[in-house]
Amino acid sequence: MSASTADWSSARSPATAAAGEAIATSCIHCGGDLGRFHDPADGPFCCRGCKSVHELLHAEDLTRYYDLKPGTVPPAPTLRPDSFAWLDRLIDGLPPTRREHGPWRLSMDLQGVHCAACVWLLEELFRREAGGQSLRINPTLGTVDLVWDPDRGDLRRYLAAVERFGYRLGPPSKTAPRRSRALLIRMAATIALALNVMMLSLSYYFGLAPGDGLLYEVFGWLGFGLSTVAVALGGSVFFRPAIAGLRRRVAHLDLPISIGMALAWAGSTAAFLTRGPEAAYFDTLTIFVALMLVGRWAREHLLERNRNSLLDDAGAEHLTTKRQTGAGLVAVPAVEVDRGDELWIAPGDLVPVDGVLLRREAQVALDWITGESERQDHVPGEVVPAGAFNASEHGFSVTATEGFATSRVQQLLRAPAVGPQDEFRPLWWHRVSTIYVAAVLAAAALGLMIWLPRDPGAALHVAVAVLVITCPCALGLATPLAEELTHHALRRRGVLLRTGDFLEKALHVRKLLLDKTGTLTFDELELAGESRRELDALDQESRSILRAITARSNHPVSKAIRGAVADAAPLEAAAVDDLRELPGRGLELARQGAVWRLGRPPFAAGEVEGKQGGEGLTVFARDGEPLARLRFDERLRPGAAEELHTLGAEGYELHLLSGDSPAKVRAMADRLHLDGDHARGGLDPEAKAARVRTLDARDTMMVGDGLNDAPSFEAALCAATPAVDRPVLPGKADFYFFGDGLQALRWSLGAARHLRRITRTNLALAVGYNLVALALALAGEVTPVVAAILMPVSSIGVVALTAWRLSERRASWTSS
Repeated sequence: MSASTADWSSARSPATAAAGEAIATSCIHCGGDLGRFHDPADGPFCCRGCKSVHELLHAEDLTRYYDLKPGTVPPAPTLRPDSFAWLDRLIDGLPPTRREHGPWRLSMDLQGVHCAACVWLLEELFRREAGGQSLRINPTLGTVDLVWDPDRGDLRRYLAAVERFGYRLGPPSKTAPRRSRALLIRMAATIALALNVMMLSLSYYFGLAPGDGLLYEVFGWLGFGLSTVAVALGGSVFFRPAIAGLRRRVAHLDLPISIGMALAWAGSTAAFLTRGPEAAYFDTLTIFVALMLVGRWAREHLLERNRNSLLDDAGAEHLTTKRQTGAGLVAVPAVEVDRGDELWIAPGDLVPVDGVLLRREAQVALDWITGESERQDHVPGEVVPAGAFNASEHGFSVTATEGFATSRVQQLLRAPAVGPQDEFRPLWWHRVSTIYVAAVLAAAALGLMIWLPRDPGAALHVAVAVLVITCPCALGLATPLAEELTHHALRRRGVLLRTGDFLEKALHVRKLLLDKTGTLTFDELELAGESRRELDALDQESRSILRAITARSNHPVSKAIRGAVADAAPLEAAAVDDLRELPGRGLELARQGAVWRLGRPPFAAGEVEGKQGGEGLTVFARDGEPLARLRFDERLRPGAAEELHTLGAEGYELHLLSGDSPAKVRAMADRLHLDGDHARGGLDPEAKAARVRTLDARDTMMVGDGLNDAPSFEAALCAATPAVDRPVLPGKADFYFFGDGLQALRWSLGAARHLRRITRTNLALAVGYNLVALALALAGEVTPVVAAILMPVSSIGVVALTAWRLSERRASWTSS
């Protein structure tokens, strides 16, 4: 354990410093819950990303971050290294004189900023670079404008430093949040109109009467005009979707709000024209419109913030590769790649098209495109498939055998929208809206019929009072508030919702469809079963050799072994200068007359693959004599089995769908104690999507991390991904999540159920309030003054109750 980790108590976040008992349950970096399945051996961190960033902050004297950070932020992600090929395209777009001599003025998109502490950290890292001249960060939109002097420093060094802390910069593609900005303008204007109408109405409440001359008439018409403008300006936000929904035979929350506004305006106008300004409810009406806009803007603003927290790279236009030309390597959009182009694939970069490998061997990862967990080794002359990522420590060249337009990557990016995702119908609000509209109209008609024979003049007043007093203000404001608080609570836990209807969709989910590689597992291996004991039984020389040779290899097998022999005595660097890494076979070291090998059984010990249980084994041997036979498992996300067991106990049907081999998928199902009949392997993207459509009855949630899951995302009712470090998929998901575990699935589904309970309670309170208000209105006791008092009082009461029930201590789904 590093010194910074050991001395964690001195830099714990305010949330954990507030109470001693919180130290054992909260991550000292992000402040989030450690979770019920947290391994104490992992220390006081919720994930690898938080531990890594915490150590970096201490090592580089950046602990002021914790002074500026709020109590809880999303966990820090662990990002795959970026080659920054897109940066060359940005620089090439500068004028020639600027490109050569600077300064460079560049705009970029930014991923991962959540608070003022993030902004400070990015600015401090920039300040430490000699080439940095100016940096402007827009944390809401997720963009950066910077000025850089290329003669004084390499901009890639700053980008790499930022990446180590969990942030990522990319090419500019985000646009201003037009919808929330338009709502903000409408909201501000409507609030101003409401305040003016209230001042005009106060004059009537305090005695302005017809005998007071022209002022009485002017104030009345002003109130009518301003309230009409407010309804037209603010009400259109609700009228348009309500009308569109009716055309599709769907009623949702916007319908009762729209009808309430329209009826209140019509009734107040009728009262104004027949009985004078003092009988109108223009102040109550405009306040109602303003409050509805506040709720709608807050909801949209948070969704846009969540979308902007990641780079906008959901399409092919955001993929960049490097093409060899007569002038050298040139960064080009992947869509411009043609057959015959020579491409340079840097470590960590995507191979955009099928290509023949040139000059030197390469190792690639196919999990993003096929779901296969094992890396593949290729030698010159072999075809490297499109969608593979370079997993080698070096770059390699390929000759494209196809254009991007016909590549597998492009086919999956263009996966058509199938299934019900864009046709979701919120049946709950359909029923509520239908009942509300019918009840309000019936009550108004009842009031009119009761009073018409007794007092025709008062009959219209009573009918208007019914229409105004039953405006769904409490429900229309409390529901968006409840959604916003739920979004905030999920965001603090690293669950960021991208679509506004996910919380409604989640209530219908009954089946969870899970990808394997990268979703349930990390891109890592771990020693299985007896293998660790076999390593412990090795003599000291063998362990030292094993430590030395695995330290120089980036292969997943080497990484898994390296940790198990970390306590072995180190060898001098020169002792392993003759180490050879043979692609597809393993490692070989000739030292002091002996040949040490680590790799497949035929290479290491001359054994036939599959004999002596050798299939899937790695053998460590000296002069062909096996010293240890090692077996590996894919490393599961922490608490994965327990989380899935909990979800199964809650009634969710769990399915495992993967492109990896059926044998590996069955083995994974056994490890997770899943029904073997629900585990399918060897599925290509189309077959996986077909299986989703077979299972889906408007009740599936697909969870995946690779481009091969994109068609399945479209086929399922809703979708989620942990792949915040890979392009495309987050832009197709309903939500994405940070952290190492799978708690996000339980949290998101539990939050939706909790929100529904609160909404039902609010509805019951609204019904109770309306019954009392209706009784007063039918009795002729509701005047404009009474309405102006009742509406805000009822709204404040329901809003306060909603906020209290959604507090951390009251929300049962937040328990780890």
